[in-house]
Amino acid sequence: MKNLLLSTLVAMLAILPLPAQNAPDQLSTDSAYVLLPDSSNFVTASLLVASPAAPVYSVFGHCALRMQCPIHNLDYVFTLDMMPDAAAFVKYFAGKARSAVEAVPTAAYLDAFSAQGRSVEQYDLNLTLHEKQLLWKNLDDAIMRGPVFEFNLINTNCVQMSMLMIEQSLIGEQFDAGTLPSVMLMNNGDLMRYYTQESRWLQFALISLMGAASDGSEVLEYKLSPSIVPQVLQEASFVSEDGFRRPVLTGDSVQLLPLRSLPGSTSFTPLVAFAALLLLVLIVTWLELRKGWRKVPRAVDALLLTAQTLLGCLLVYTTFVSCLFGTHWNWYLIPFNPLPAIIWLLWHRKPSFYKVYWLYAAVLVVFLLLWPVSVQIDLEHQLLTATLLVRCLAHGGHRSPSAQKRPLR
Repeated sequence: MKNLLLSTLVAMLAILPLPAQNAPDQLSTDSAYVLLPDSSNFVTASLLVASPAAPVYSVFGHCALRMQCPIHNLDYVFTLDMMPDAAAFVKYFAGKARSAVEAVPTAAYLDAFSAQGRSVEQYDLNLTLHEKQLLWKNLDDAIMRGPVFEFNLINTNCVQMSMLMIEQSLIGEQFDAGTLPSVMLMNNGDLMRYYTQESRWLQFALISLMGAASDGSEVLEYKLSPSIVPQVLQEASFVSEDGFRRPVLTGDSVQLLPLRSLPGSTSFTPLVAFAALLLLVLIVTWLELRKGWRKVPRAVDALLLTAQTLLGCLLVYTTFVSCLFGTHWNWYLIPFNPLPAIIWLLWHRKPSFYKVYWLYAAVLVVFLLLWPVSVQIDLEHQLLTATLLVRCLAHGGHRSPSAQKRPLR
């Protein structure tokens, strides 16, 4: 009902004639506000950019649109938010998290970010009055659609919603990005690494799931992150049909909330963790082959096979079912997939099973050589591949018939 009332008010604003420029009651209840002679500030529109936070869905920051009509004391932030759900984290990675455009009173919106210690910067948009009215109407229409959007890191997110809403509200004009920052020329994989450089574990997870989309490059609206949007818009223009240009942003930004808290970081990165794991496996393998250890290597093998299978199942799901980054091949399905576990469960007791280890080792060697083929393949994942290779070579070597005739030293 609240959204319906807001929609009705905005619809009325869009069709009402502009206030007379010489009317004596053109001051709002805010004494600092004065309606300009051309009524261009009857409605104001601005982009709000919030700093990152610790939750996985907030690590990139947040973008929203603020719409104001001071004369009628209307001040709302339109934001694309995921629906509250106990399984939101799982649905986020499954590409099934529902999201909807919501209108939140600006004071309440800022209170929520202030409680988290996050900063919020405001950038005024240089839209015409009728474009701002149309933008408000389009946002209200999006609210009425409800939670129909499936959140996706590339195709459906807060930045994409904000940018497309602005562009769809232009009247006889087009958005021209102008000179883009060099970071915007990166492919998807390197750009994702740039955006997540302060959250290396999330970076590892997203690159694992990104697949061959890493090597592509999306159009501008689908590759922006809140942190880079202001820099892009400062060089952008609205261009009319006759070639007239005006800047997208007006004036300097306004800090609505100061930054009081930064997401924590850790020195125990995936690179450190997987390098340590490889070293540990090398030591365990040496003790197995030279000292005759059995229990510890078996426990390590069980853990590695379990982790490899779980990661493989996740990659199969996100690649062929959820399509979190769209429908793309994932290179990590070569070393990480459920097939080795299935084969082991069915045939590991057969005398010739050692040949399977050699086959899997060959696959892992080929994948290590594929490193230059895709941006998705990186050092962290290759350390895991090398770890699996060490254990495959160990098993294939000392379980072959020729090796079994030789006593362990």
